[in-house]
Amino acid sequence: MSDKPTSSMKRRLNGVVAIVMIAVIAYLVFTMVRLSIIDAAKWQELASSQQLKSTTITASRGTIYDSNMQILAQSATVYTIAVDPVLLARNLEEEECELTLSQVVTELSQMLEMDYTAIETKCLKDNRYQELKKNVEKPQADIIKQYARDNKLSAIIATESSKRFYPENSLAASVIGHLHYDGYGIYGLEAYYDDYLSGTDGKTLIATDNRGNEIPYDYKQSYDAQPGDSLVLNIDITIQSALENALLDCVETHAPLGRATGIIMNPNTGAVYAMASTYGYDLNNPAEITNPITKAEIDAMPEGDDKTNAKSTAWATQWKNKAISEIYFPGSVFKVITASSALEEQTINIGQHFGCGMVYKVADTDFHCWATYDHYSQTLYDAMMNSCNPAFIRIGETLQPALFSKYYAAYGFTEKTGIDLPGEVSSLYVPEERMGPVELGSSSFGQTNKVTAIEMITAYAAVVNGGYLVTPQVVDKIIDSNGNVVKDIEPVIKRQVISEDTSAQMRDVLEYVVENAKGGNSYISGYRIGGKSGTSQKIDEDITGHTYVGSYCAFAPADDPQVILLIAVDDPQNGEFYGSQVAAPYATQVLEAILPYLGIYPEYTEEQLEEIAVSIKNTEFADVEDAKATLGALGLNVTVIGNGDSVVTQVPSSGQTKRGSTVILYTEANAVQETATVPSLAGLTLEEAEKRLAEVGLNLLPSGSAAYTDGATAGYDQSQAAGTVVLKGSVVSVTFYPKNVSSQ
Repeated sequence: MSDKPTSSMKRRLNGVVAIVMIAVIAYLVFTMVRLSIIDAAKWQELASSQQLKSTTITASRGTIYDSNMQILAQSATVYTIAVDPVLLARNLEEEECELTLSQVVTELSQMLEMDYTAIETKCLKDNRYQELKKNVEKPQADIIKQYARDNKLSAIIATESSKRFYPENSLAASVIGHLHYDGYGIYGLEAYYDDYLSGTDGKTLIATDNRGNEIPYDYKQSYDAQPGDSLVLNIDITIQSALENALLDCVETHAPLGRATGIIMNPNTGAVYAMASTYGYDLNNPAEITNPITKAEIDAMPEGDDKTNAKSTAWATQWKNKAISEIYFPGSVFKVITASSALEEQTINIGQHFGCGMVYKVADTDFHCWATYDHYSQTLYDAMMNSCNPAFIRIGETLQPALFSKYYAAYGFTEKTGIDLPGEVSSLYVPEERMGPVELGSSSFGQTNKVTAIEMITAYAAVVNGGYLVTPQVVDKIIDSNGNVVKDIEPVIKRQVISEDTSAQMRDVLEYVVENAKGGNSYISGYRIGGKSGTSQKIDEDITGHTYVGSYCAFAPADDPQVILLIAVDDPQNGEFYGSQVAAPYATQVLEAILPYLGIYPEYTEEQLEEIAVSIKNTEFADVEDAKATLGALGLNVTVIGNGDSVVTQVPSSGQTKRGSTVILYTEANAVQETATVPSLAGLTLEEAEKRLAEVGLNLLPSGSAAYTDGATAGYDQSQAAGTVVLKGSVVSVTFYPKNVSSQ
């Protein structure tokens, strides 16, 4: 039998080979089609990524301005210095490069002021990008770039980026907020308006050779970065500074464990002129803990989880905007809401009388008046001035839960205000269906529902501005890099809560409070101011009932409000806690500073003119008789020492003093000026202090809202310390404080 293949076998073999060849050819054709047509874009992109180097151009973040275009936040160009370890190895192998790795690392460590080992470790990595240092200023980056060019080290990369600067450091910190390390906003306006501020990054593409070196003029394409828009705020640096200075003084004196906060705004438009929380923080260094007590406690802790957690808590606290992110019992400030609601519904009238009795029983609960004496029968004016709890429980009862809840919602307490800041929280309140007589009673004087400070001042503004609930707004407008207005933020009026007539009645009541209880309110001679203090117990946090929030809300002018402010002091220490003690003096301090700045000037009655200080005119070198006439016209007494015809020296020669003070005129050049030792005035009444100073030949300049209030006493903060030797005739300025508060 032959072992040669038959024709049939050859045909079958040829068929198999043909099929295999056809399959291989088909696969090759398919692969070519897929690579060249179907997946062309993919492979082109991959090829480009190997032949093109892409550099991101970070967009410049928009600026934040105050209302007068003063810069509060601004970005500046900085650089990130990086190295490509793979490319660096190739650079060092080039014939024209005479450097060693050690030399390069040494130079970089010196230029970047970094550890040699840290840089060396990154230069020896296997991947293509190692960041060495961020936020390198331009002069330093220019030196590094020149070094790379001179030595043909294309592996050293300087990427342009931006760094945020805050020229005013801690001013309005909780409002402005700060950025994450990656450059986006995480707190305050920086977060809320991040989409506007951030802009759009650009990109540069440039051709590279097979070693990754740039090929000049071969291929380069750039997409410009689009700068972010800028914010123009309603915040005013001058007003913000006045508020923050007052809060710092408050904290120094009363050391509130729960911090203090304040808000100043236009009651008619909702424009927020100032907002602050203490302690704030330096926006340029947000990780620095600013509360000295907290910082000392953390510094003393050993390293570990407890210390790490303590730091996190401290940061969260100081970065948080207390005015919008924490709730509190408003206390007696809330009585303006109860009173206005009842007047609007005509369940009471302005001339009606309300009893006190010191204790008022509702169901099975006894409600006590804060005072240890009976206020007896009082009009609404006096009930508000006395801050009488029983009186306002009676007023609340006339509303019943339905009407009380209706106005509670109408004034905005059941919703967020909508302020343009992140982190606003909702209030806690008793709804109508769960409001029994006891809940209604305590709610009527502000001791059941918890609200934010921004809710309270917004509602209070509606009480006095004609009845209109407005949306508080921090930003006035958004502008582009050329100054064109991108968005103009107009005032938003949500609704009218009470009538113009009811609002006018409430303004009268609240002005009466300030005028007739000057010591515990924001009374300033010559100004028409309305206001109300509040003191609430933090009964949900401290069962002992000895933890308080003292607050004060004031507005001016009382007949046509243009500005309203609220200060709240959370858990004050050092023995004082009433709002009239811990908040009202600082509200007065703020108003004294900002009212003239806002163009609101005092108008004095004849009685007030007797109280206010006068500016002393300098009469040196003038005829004695003319000098006596000039100073006498100012209401000042004059003592002449010497026999000359003209004034040689005058004490005091300038400044302010109280009418009736004595000015000493020396008429001989060689006359020895008499001196006196300043006595301690602390604890004395105005009359006693004036007499004590007069006995040693000195003059008194009283200050503080309580200066002309019966029973007010001098504090320790006199302008010349006790024991200081001064010239006779000198003026000693002293702040007076109410001896006994007359309201909460």
